[in-house]
Amino acid sequence: MEPTVAFACKFGSNPFPRAAFTASPHLEWLSIGSSGVDHVVPWDDNKIIVTNASGVAADEMAQYVIGAIFGLYQSFPYFAKCQAAHSWKYRLIRSATGARVGLVGLGHTGEAIAKLCRSVGLQVVACRSTGHPSEHVDRVYTSDDLHAMLAAVDVTVVCSALTPSTRDIIDSAAFSAMRKGSYFINVARGGIVVEDALIAALHTGHLSGAVLDVTRTEPLPASSPLWDSPNLLITPHTSSEFEGWQARAAMMFADNLDRWLRGETLRNRVYSDRGY
Repeated sequence: MEPTVAFACKFGSNPFPRAAFTASPHLEWLSIGSSGVDHVVPWDDNKIIVTNASGVAADEMAQYVIGAIFGLYQSFPYFAKCQAAHSWKYRLIRSATGARVGLVGLGHTGEAIAKLCRSVGLQVVACRSTGHPSEHVDRVYTSDDLHAMLAAVDVTVVCSALTPSTRDIIDSAAFSAMRKGSYFINVARGGIVVEDALIAALHTGHLSGAVLDVTRTEPLPASSPLWDSPNLLITPHTSSEFEGWQARAAMMFADNLDRWLRGETLRNRVYSDRGY
């Protein structure tokens, strides 16, 4: 007998068996153990319910972003490369006091980042499709005003889902809109950022530094010019994969399964046409 409910996690760069799930004639609900569902779209919302684990790693991703922000202001990417070259090079660091952080996306992760940033005295604004306000940010811009937000912040943090409307939105024009000397962090999906434009912004010095936890191709090929870009720190998609995340995702699924059995509305339902 084929299942009507499935819980699935995507690990590393292994291909996700999307077709096996979306084509299953008896599957009614697919629960994804991560927040991103770009590896599952498209599906028929009239035939199958899809939920994700959005929020399961929000606090840990916020911790990553806070570490990245202060690491950038302390020139950690620069000093890491000096250490690798066995080179003692003095450099004045910058103060993050009074810095303004701009979030591209304001879901569970964005809200957690905003709260943590505010707790350490940073200013926070955000941009999202609805433009609905949030108690955790000073101002919410609409998607049409993305470049206006980029021009108003010292650190840009991408924490949005990868959808048709967000793919490649951080392009050359977006980087040009950012303040000269500002910083850039991406903990969302590599497809949101045009990497050649990022590399150019780093090489020209328009950006003072960047941290990437995600890239367009994962694992990142050894031949990628990203590796040698100045003042760039790369981590292998680890911001959401903390010790015990699988158990937390499973508990979120178990709570939803209880709702399913009681005939209640499921939490974290996502829709194919919008990708979140």
